[in-house]
Parts: sequence; C-alpha cells; structure tokens
Amino acid sequence: MKKVIFGVVIYTAFYLQSFTVFAQKITLNEAIQKGIENRIELKTQALNIQIASSENYKIKAKWLPQVSANGDVRWNTQLQTTVLPFALPGSSESQTIVRLGRPFNNTFALQAEQKVYDINKKIDRLVNDTQTDAQKNTLEQQKINLKQSITEAYFLAVFNKEKLRLSEIALQRANAYLDAAKVKFEQGTILKNDLDKFTLDVSNAKLTQTKNIQDYELSLVTLQYQLNTNDKAEPAEDLTSILNYSQITERRPADNQTNSDKRTEVKAEEINLKLNELNLQKQKTKNLPTVSAYGNYSAFQISDTFNPFASGTWFTSNYVGIRANIPIFDGKQTKLSSQDFLFRKQINQLNIERLINDFNYESKITWNTLQQSKLNLEEAKKNITLAQHILETDKFRFEQGVIVISDLKNSEYSLQNSENQYLSSIYNFLVANVRYKKASGNL
Repeated sequence: MKKVIFGVVIYTAFYLQSFTVFAQKITLNEAIQKGIENRIELKTQALNIQIASSENYKIKAKWLPQVSANGDVRWNTQLQTTVLPFALPGSSESQTIVRLGRPFNNTFALQAEQKVYDINKKIDRLVNDTQTDAQKNTLEQQKINLKQSITEAYFLAVFNKEKLRLSEIALQRANAYLDAAKVKFEQGTILKNDLDKFTLDVSNAKLTQTKNIQDYELSLVTLQYQLNTNDKAEPAEDLTSILNYSQITERRPADNQTNSDKRTEVKAEEINLKLNELNLQKQKTKNLPTVSAYGNYSAFQISDTFNPFASGTWFTSNYVGIRANIPIFDGKQTKLSSQDFLFRKQINQLNIERLINDFNYESKITWNTLQQSKLNLEEAKKNITLAQHILETDKFRFEQGVIVISDLKNSEYSLQNSENQYLSSIYNFLVANVRYKKASGNL
C-alpha cells in the first residue's frame, strides 16, 4: 500500500511539473497589483489621459503671439501691361499703353498677431478639463473591472487547487481500500464482484484527479492571462484564509444609502452631461465678438538687376491694428447645434436614471445571491462536522467488527463529498461577495 501511495504522489507531481515548475507563489493582493501594473489597456488609457491633459497647453499656446515671416524673391520675365484710359502729354493717342515695375521685385515681411478678447477661452478650458475627467473615469472603470476579473480568476485557481488536493487524498484512499480488498479476495472473504467495485472506485478517482489537474492548469493559464505576464504564477493562499481576511458585507445598507449612483458608469454619464452643458454654452457664445491685435513690418526692393545687397534700394513699411470679428448671421447653425446639445443633455439624464435603476436592481440580486451562498456555506460547514463525527464513529465500529469495510468506505466518501461541497460553498460565497461589492459601488 505504501508503494501505491508513493506512486500516486510521484504521478501527480510529475503531471503538475509542466506548469508549476518555477511558478511564483502570489497572494490575491499581489495578483491585483501585478495585473494593474501589467495590463496593456491601463497603460494605453494612461496615455489617453496625458493627451487629454495636454489640450489646455494648446489653448494657452493659441493666446501667445502668433508670429510668421515670409520672403518673396521674384523675377518678372515679362512686365505686366497696363492700359491708361488717357494719353500722356505730347501723345496723339486717346490712351496710353505702359509696362510698370522692374524685372526684380524682392519682398520680406514679418507678421505678428495677438488675441485680445475671446470669451470661448474659459469654456474651452472647462471642456478640456471635463474630457480629462472622462478619461480618468474610464481608467478607474477599467481598474474596477480588472480587479474583479483578477479576483475571480484567483479564487477559481485556489478552488481548483484545493479540489486537486482532495482528489489526491481520495485516490490514495481508494488505492488503500483496493489493496485491502485484494488481500480479502485472496483470503476468500469477498467475491470477485466486490473486488471489481473497489477497482472501479480507483478508476473513477483517477479520472476525477485527471480532470482536476486539467481544471487547475487551465485556471493558472487564465490567471496568467489576467496578470498579463509571461511568468508562471500560482496562488499562495487557500480559500479558508481568504475567507478569514476578506471584508465580508454582513448587513445590507438601506436603499437610500447604496452607492450605485457612484459607479463609474453613472459618473461617465454625469461627465457627458456636463460636457454637453459646456458645449451648449460654447454654441451660445460663438456669435460674440472676438478681438485681436496685429502688426506687420515689411521690406521690399524693386530693381532692374538682381542685386539684393545694393545700398539704397530697400524700402520699408509697417503698420499695427486692432481687428474685431463680429458674426452677424451663420445660417442658424448655432441654433440648430444648440438644439442637438439640449437633446443630448436629456439623453444623459435619462441614461443616469436608467443606470441607477439597473445597478440598484443588480445590487439587490447580488445581495440575495450573497445571502443564499452564506446560508449554503453555513450548512456545508455543519455537514463537514457531522460527516467527521460519523466517520470517527464508524472507524471505532469497524475496529470492533460491527461494520464491514464497505460501510467505512461510504462514511469516508460522505466526508469527501462534504469537503468538496464546503470548498464550493466558500468559492461561491467569495465570488458573490465580490460581485455584490461591485454592484453596490464599493469595489
């Protein structure tokens, strides 16, 4: 029997070696932190926040002086002909045909413009700040969803790991019973049919263990994906320890105290509502005047030959001014756009109301699920205590010869089933608790 048990241990260890070798043991909190650091979508969203934040710098840049310089070196290969509607003195013609200018015409200018007044500046900044808040809220929403995904993946890995441990014990027990049955069969105290039943138990236990190995391997792959890492990782905790330190919600808050209205999905609609309000204000201010100052300094040369460095051939001019732009009629574009933003505001308000109702409903459903899983957990715990008591009693009765080995085996199987049910109850309870926290806006 010892050889069989040793062989089972070696078999399991060899099978698990392919995905547990060099695996890093990691706690739930470490897994969540690692996933937040590694997930690509979070890094991408962080860059989106930087892009949104930089828009205010662009607004500031628009209010800095806009300076441009230009140069024009021109060779008039044929001067333009101009017809004067009168004759020059001494001419008998009724009109005069002349060619004005010089073959070479060089011009260099410096133009500067500065905004003085534009009421949209403040609104543009508020719009950009709101868009930045929207990107930050999206990042927070992604973190919450990721935290839930990692947590559930971790719970599943722990659950499958402990199921595997119980199946290893069950296989060892089945092999032990088979060894004992073989001895009894050789002694002639049991029939071949009875021996076949023990053999079937071993086969079923091996099948269960193989399935549990596959489930555990798959859950580790899922956890690795959630962490977005090439390093192998396996949970360092068990369900009982997680249950002991988890913040379990013992009492449901009153309906008017729930945080469903603070969920990131609701906040996203609130931000969109604010954004549409600002865009509505911006449409109303589009027809207000804007004022800017400008100035120009130019130097030009007209010459018969190309000689830009000749002294006395360059002439300068400059001017400054104030320009006001006052829209008068835009074809009702502003009015029509304002109506669009009014409708969008109404849509945002309706979406907020719908989301709060949905999340309050989700909170109630997940709360009921949590309470049911809590009752199942308490019942499963009682069943383990009862199964352990029955097994201890049957062991004593078996030693006294009151019951046969098949009766003892049934008691041990009952305990095994109770242990599996207890693990499932803990897992379901922890998952229900996480989902309730998210539904109520507390995750």
